[in-house]
Amino acid sequence: MIKIGLTGIIGSGKSTVSKIFETLQIPVYYSDLRASELINTNQYIIDSLKNKYGKTIYIDGTLNKPLLSSIIFNDNDERKFVNSVVHPIVINDFIFWSQNQKAKIAAIESALIYETSLKTILTNIIEVRSPRKLLIERIIKRDKISKTEALKKINSQKALFTNEKPDFVIINDEKKSVILQTQRILTKIGHNEVW
Repeated sequence: MIKIGLTGIIGSGKSTVSKIFETLQIPVYYSDLRASELINTNQYIIDSLKNKYGKTIYIDGTLNKPLLSSIIFNDNDERKFVNSVVHPIVINDFIFWSQNQKAKIAAIESALIYETSLKTILTNIIEVRSPRKLLIERIIKRDKISKTEALKKINSQKALFTNEKPDFVIINDEKKSVILQTQRILTKIGHNEVW
């Protein structure tokens, strides 16, 4: 099976490309969505976060997202700790998920492909890129936050993408067609769908 990693900084438009994949019958594993499920159900993750941050990190069995966000977006070491707990579980979950797919190509959407061992098990990595101005606008609109908070989110991820070289790049600048770029890349990878 061909395993595609779909990555990009927050607000770049990974989800837009993922929806195109699904339209073309390519199953997509949404790592953020799955991580948010596992963080509330996987006992190892729950115990690790409670041991580190105290019982208030969960409220009535559900992660206290505002508290965790305030911790990891203001401290890079804390973000790395949380990722070191959650990522291995998510990667194993993706491996299990991909083994149960019948498609020739499957994809994982994740902002953290470069930072994890995921890149070692993927056939190709596609990075979605957008101009900084658009990133800020999208994050403000989606998360209903200030420009300062949006910039903080962008800057917390920016270093992950600085020196990496993906196999393919999709420019999501609201000028070039994301659909056409995606189709061309998938043709090169070996997706034989008739466009």
